[in-house]
Amino acid sequence: MNETTRKNLPDFQGLPNITFRQLEVFSVVCREASYANAALELRSTRANIKRVCEDFQKAVGRPLFEECADRRLQPTAFAQDLLTQVSPLARGLRRLGESVRNQHAGGRILRFAAAGEFFKGGLFTDFLARVRITDAFRPCFLRIETKRFRTALLNAECDVYFGVGISPSDRLDLINLGPVAWKIRCEGDPPARPADLPAGKWWIADAGETEATAALIEAFHAAGAEGGRIHTTDSGTSPAQDDIVFSHDTAAMAGSPAGDAWPRFHFFAVLRKHHPYSELMPRLGGAAIH
Repeated sequence: MNETTRKNLPDFQGLPNITFRQLEVFSVVCREASYANAALELRSTRANIKRVCEDFQKAVGRPLFEECADRRLQPTAFAQDLLTQVSPLARGLRRLGESVRNQHAGGRILRFAAAGEFFKGGLFTDFLARVRITDAFRPCFLRIETKRFRTALLNAECDVYFGVGISPSDRLDLINLGPVAWKIRCEGDPPARPADLPAGKWWIADAGETEATAALIEAFHAAGAEGGRIHTTDSGTSPAQDDIVFSHDTAAMAGSPAGDAWPRFHFFAVLRKHHPYSELMPRLGGAAIH
């Protein structure tokens, strides 16, 4: 494409009305030189294909086709330059569509999401090894940070979110998958029970939502501890070298050892209420450790 033509092309970032469907239809009409033939390939009607092209033409603000004497459609010079740009995208979208259709044909897609650190540790992968899913679903995995997991679930960006330190919600279902092991940073041997913690010298690292961490500190108080603070990365204050810091371990569940005195975070699977996959909650709950 020469420099003059490049300057004449519109700024597509400023054209929100352009859709992937328009790009696909435009590419096929250019190749077939006919609305009718394009309709046959795209399993649509001539009227629909023509309408899509006319909407696309309005969006770009330039003529796209000229009708020849034999009624074949000839792309304008602008359209030919435009086709050079959009053809790779249209082909990629076609392959993506075929892949999605194949996945739907082979089973329902189930989108699991978690914060980045969970994909690195054994907590999430051990759960996947226990849950019975692959006979009915085709799982895929998304990284979604804790601060926006509620929005992602309610907007159906994912089906299930896995995390620690999550508070209940009226619009979401929480499945308790079991207690999470502690990583304890301290000098010398760790205390044996909450009542042994030195007042004002221990912290709990925030695992997700601060409200859940605050509730856990209250559970420590109920078990005999005094003081205690929440440590967040943006709090501005950090534990002293000789302070005791509790942080959740993304590598392992804690199980339920007899006589365990420590309150713990729990690993949760979260999904929106009335999820269309009705059998999903029992399957997730069946892999819990209590």
